[in-house]
Amino acid sequence: MTRRAIFAAVFVAVCAVVGVATLGLNTPRSKPQVSASPLVPPTTWPDYGPSGPGFVAPAGAEGDLVALGYRLVTETYAIIGPDVSQPVMRFAGNSLSCQDCHLNAGTVRSALPLVGVFRKFPWISPDGKREVTLRDRLNECMTHSMDGRPLPDESREMNALVAYVKFIGGPPAEPSQPMPRPALPADAARGAEVYAKVCTTCHRPDGQGARIGSANDGQGYRFPPLWGPDSFNSAAGMNYVSIAAKFVMRNMPRGVDPKHPQLDVQQAWDVAAYLHTQPRPIFPTGRR
Repeated sequence: MTRRAIFAAVFVAVCAVVGVATLGLNTPRSKPQVSASPLVPPTTWPDYGPSGPGFVAPAGAEGDLVALGYRLVTETYAIIGPDVSQPVMRFAGNSLSCQDCHLNAGTVRSALPLVGVFRKFPWISPDGKREVTLRDRLNECMTHSMDGRPLPDESREMNALVAYVKFIGGPPAEPSQPMPRPALPADAARGAEVYAKVCTTCHRPDGQGARIGSANDGQGYRFPPLWGPDSFNSAAGMNYVSIAAKFVMRNMPRGVDPKHPQLDVQQAWDVAAYLHTQPRPIFPTGRR
């Protein structure tokens, strides 16, 4: 066996270990615990991941709204997904959860965090023609990443999402870190090789992820599909190669962090280019 083959075998084995170790990270939790204290937003960066203290819902009616917002982020598919029992509540067009991108309910610094973003809104669009509110931005996620339809501005679900983002909006938002450019142009063919070696343990060779239960049961995914009919659509941020490359290098496979990446810059760009070539819903899909 050549040195390159030995390295590749070890690399794949490490990926498998990481995949197995993180298998339960997206498993839905039970109803959030409720604090006996009034609404006290976190003043330092919260950790709602499996190894942290976790989310505790504040007491009172406003606390109930924050708790619903937390569940909408972590169990989107179970509340407004395409398989919920009431058709009127099927706002999401796929069975993803918001935390498939905003990891650990938006509290991972390197993974599109929601902490601190409340204070960024409203802002003016790049063309200077419109004011973008937090509700506008949340509905862009609904119609792009969730491939669904907008939540009514004053619905309980929209108010709950706003309440949750406001609740964790005290600590300063994480400054955006630039993604280094690769030495070579991103190449989908090389990216396919990276995907086969690193990503298939969790997301499967066909890119369809791993469900918690079975299709149409409303339980979502342990590992989300990266393309296909139940993934994000063509307008989603993750369909931009630069955004996907940055996310992948800093967070994938689960268990890595920006200081200890498993992929180098070139590999991250290449695998993002590969994902960009895969089929997905085209925005607008017209799902209702």
